[in-house]
Amino acid sequence: MTATGATEESQGAVARRILANTAAPFAANLLGRVLSWVLAVVTARTLGPTGTGEYAVAVNLWVYAGILADFGLGTWLTREVARRRDDSNAPLATVVGGTVGVRLGLSVVATTTMVTLAATGHAAGWFGFDLAWTMVFLAFGLIPGAVAASASSVYMAHERMGTPAMLSVVGAVATTLLGAAALLAGTGIVGLGATSLVVTVATAGAFVALARHSGLPVAVGWPTRNLVALLRESVPLMLNNLLNSVFFRIDVQVLGVWGRATVGQYASAYKVIDGVGGISSSFILALFPMLARRAGAGGTTGGALSRVYALALTLLVIVALPVAGLLTWIAAPLSGLLWGHDFLPESAIALQILIWFLPLSFVNGLTQYVLIALGLQARITVAFAAAAIFNLAANLLLVPTYGYIAAALTTIATEFVLLLPFALAIGARMPLRPLATACARPLPAAAIAAAVLLAGATINGWVGVVGAGMAYPLGLWATGAIAHDDLAILLSVIRRRP
Repeated sequence: MTATGATEESQGAVARRILANTAAPFAANLLGRVLSWVLAVVTARTLGPTGTGEYAVAVNLWVYAGILADFGLGTWLTREVARRRDDSNAPLATVVGGTVGVRLGLSVVATTTMVTLAATGHAAGWFGFDLAWTMVFLAFGLIPGAVAASASSVYMAHERMGTPAMLSVVGAVATTLLGAAALLAGTGIVGLGATSLVVTVATAGAFVALARHSGLPVAVGWPTRNLVALLRESVPLMLNNLLNSVFFRIDVQVLGVWGRATVGQYASAYKVIDGVGGISSSFILALFPMLARRAGAGGTTGGALSRVYALALTLLVIVALPVAGLLTWIAAPLSGLLWGHDFLPESAIALQILIWFLPLSFVNGLTQYVLIALGLQARITVAFAAAAIFNLAANLLLVPTYGYIAAALTTIATEFVLLLPFALAIGARMPLRPLATACARPLPAAAIAAAVLLAGATINGWVGVVGAGMAYPLGLWATGAIAHDDLAILLSVIRRRP
């Protein structure tokens, strides 16, 4: 075999591994999102906009507590185990056990804080009885959740995504069935909180049992290295998640001035956004261990890391554009079908605006993990800090006057703010022009599909959708959106070349 052939074979093997590691999480994520929508539909039609808004507030606060409990150690653990797993001198059991121990300690602190907030808020009249108890149930789920998340990180680092995917599906099914039963039994949002706790405990137990059976080192320990040094490395990752959540979720808190019904309508639009966001997350997480190894081996400028990064950018944008366009087109009937007429037109309008953050989000999400693989998480923190400050200021300034429309537009603008420092950080390690070209390749095909959609809609809306669906892949082929070399890699996923 020639050197070129060896390279193609190596790239093909890499691509096949990415596909295999993406397929199970993507399928599980997709099914999980569908089940989440099913439960959201039951919630919306049982509790209405106000009850949906109450639960959105509880979940928002739980997300913040969860970020503090995780402290960035989940991503850190995946990166470190991926780098050390082939090193016979690397004490993986010690690294994993120490991380689990620290996360459990942080989870206890986060749980105590959230329970105290629930009690104080109820006493002060900020939270009703149901909202306070829902917060308590969600808070106690942080402790077993730390164990489950740590085990999932270990599986991800070993590129064994099937087990986390399977447990994700089982958990989603249980959450949907138990949650829907609780709602229909009249327990309200308290029943949803209790369901979350029960499922999280069961998932953590299953993760520990399966990890031990598979011989993976998942146990509770304490760091043998300096604890301060460990937390210092993970602080940027925690701040990144926290700041990221600020500009994704602070609008829900600020929208509270418009009433819980408005929060519920806006949160329902976000349910769709969260669902389609799973398209990229499974792919990126499957890619991350490989990115970490290549970055650790020095694969940066002109190397394999930048090549894989550029191809992944193209694929993500190829997917994001038609998804955003389709959901814009069908936002009103989809929102009415899912949530009911009490949520219209606010939920549909919010969705039509919010969905256009998707292409930028896909690009920024992948870039974030490339920077983490390169050990530049501190640069991400600076970027997220700038984005969070902008988002908070814009929401506080505009949302009280212009409501959910300002909140949705601010979300898109914040992705642009985040993109600039990300590009500067990446540009210090690899050329930006090939990456920008990779992102722009699908745009001509998307413009062709949009023109076909509008032309076909003059006859019938679905004629336009079908026509655009046919025009888009043809446009990608005609405009060369995927380069010949990249196409060869993708084809080698399906068949090996001699």
